[in-house]
Amino acid sequence: MTKLKELAIKDLNSFNSIEMAKLYDFMQFIKDKRQIMPPKINLSYLKVREALQGCTGSLSEDILNEREETI
Repeated sequence: MTKLKELAIKDLNSFNSIEMAKLYDFMQFIKDKRQIMPPKINLSYLKVREALQGCTGSLSEDILNEREETI
């Protein structure tokens, strides 16, 4: 057992029944969360960064210049 696990077990022995019930509920909550699939991560920004990798200059300045031209 790891040191952390040993310390946790030692502390468990000092809990009363109400504290133990709360801890058990919390452990079940964590266990349920672990089983839920993580949300799909949108990696579109990586594609944009790759597409813009060869660009030189400042994209934000280009956008500002385009806005000024349309006004």
